[in-house]
Amino acid sequence: MSEVDQFLVVAPQGRDAAVIEAQLEAAEIACTVATPRELVAAIHEGVVGAAIVTDDALTDAGLRATSEALATQPPWSDCPFIVLTPRSAVARSGPRAVAALGNVTVLESPMHPTALVSAARAALRARARQRRAQAYLAAREAAEEQVRDLAVTLEARVEARTSELMQAQASLEESLASYRYTIELGALIPWTASPEGQLIGIGNAWLDLTGATLDESLGFGWLRVVHPDDVASVFATWGDAVERIVPHDHEHRVQIRDGSYRWIRSRSAPRRAADGSVVRWYGTVEDIEDKHRARTQLQQLQADLIHVSRLSAMGAMGTTLAHELNQPLAAIANYVRGCRRLAQGIDPSIRDEFIDALAAADRSAVRAGEIVRRLRALVARGDVTRQAEDLPALINEACGIAMVDAATLGVVYRTRFDPHARTVVVDRIQIQQVVINLLRNALEALRDLELRNVLIETRRLPDGLCEVAVHDTGRGLDGEGHARLFTPFATSKAGGMGIGLSISRTIVEAHGGRIWYEPGLRGGAVFRFTIPGD
Repeated sequence: MSEVDQFLVVAPQGRDAAVIEAQLEAAEIACTVATPRELVAAIHEGVVGAAIVTDDALTDAGLRATSEALATQPPWSDCPFIVLTPRSAVARSGPRAVAALGNVTVLESPMHPTALVSAARAALRARARQRRAQAYLAAREAAEEQVRDLAVTLEARVEARTSELMQAQASLEESLASYRYTIELGALIPWTASPEGQLIGIGNAWLDLTGATLDESLGFGWLRVVHPDDVASVFATWGDAVERIVPHDHEHRVQIRDGSYRWIRSRSAPRRAADGSVVRWYGTVEDIEDKHRARTQLQQLQADLIHVSRLSAMGAMGTTLAHELNQPLAAIANYVRGCRRLAQGIDPSIRDEFIDALAAADRSAVRAGEIVRRLRALVARGDVTRQAEDLPALINEACGIAMVDAATLGVVYRTRFDPHARTVVVDRIQIQQVVINLLRNALEALRDLELRNVLIETRRLPDGLCEVAVHDTGRGLDGEGHARLFTPFATSKAGGMGIGLSISRTIVEAHGGRIWYEPGLRGGAVFRFTIPGD
């Protein structure tokens, strides 16, 4: 039975309604006691699943009203009725009920509860079948209506599509002509390859550039003009792209008509069929010789500028470093002279003193050698090599160079390292140069001040970068100085070159990080920069 259908019991006289309701509910059949007028209203609303009607409800007026209500029902609906009538009235009530109600089951009363329950369930099953028929008819009618609408729409679309195809054909022909003209004049050389990666077509500009014929270039013949040192990488990357069916982008050298070599960039992507297989590879060749030469020159200039910055930083510290080197070397000389005097007459009473003197001389020599080694490593020109480095060790080594005169200047510096920001992937020498630049600036800012403190700290950021911060207790920067801080050759220091912070920004940004200034919470300046973690 549908959720909206009701099983009505129409028994206006005596206790019949209560008895019938009790018997049905005992069989777990939900029912509702109703009057003849409520039955008619429920039929009009279409919410009657089945009804039990006693003989005393079958008045002429009631039957007429019920019959008229049933006449308004849709064709699929044939509401089942169970008429309870005394045996003596069966012959009279049965035909009247059938004529008025249609789908009638007549039961003699009093009847056994089993017979009533069985008839009720049969009526509900019949009504459920009708509801299924209703759903089927509604779905079929909706489908037929949809088919009619689709037929009309299809006809309109076919007509419109035919017109569009004719216009598209004309537009395509125009586009092809324009494409051919544009390609011939453009800087990119188009080419196509088979699904297996063999060249099947290439623009005439390639033939003009290399001097090779089309037949010589097809298949894998184009490899003949690739620079011998590049053939292996070109073949490997192209073969990998074809195997994995992914876009390809590679730069290499080719021999041109005059016998020299030029850098080109080859890019391609596969065109797939509906099943995912490759139909063709489409690509372009671009002459990038001028771009490659300019990029190489820029990288060389940048390396030279960084090297000059290191030399400048070392020159600024030259006097102090010479003083610091002279101290351990003078100590070595003193210890050695003392050892000579002790060596004139060694006896057990002075043996320990002699050994201590030699040890002190050794430590001083090691210290002097360490300072020289660090300076040599920092100033030396070398290739940029990024690898995993211990950040605290890197900073401590930079402090050993930049803060060598801290004690002489009365500067107290501290380090605070985040254990989660330990390993970074950087060029050690370049990042040490950034740290040294910031520390030397901090020392300059603390001159002639009573409070001279520097703090170097690290921390791990949520995005995987590591941050290094240098705090000082100096006077900080004004707005104008802040705005020009990282501008090349902008400096407020007498004799300064103004390239230290500019170079530092270049180095940090080349590592994928950034560097910035912010005022300290309690005065002074804070310089921060980020570099990639492990």
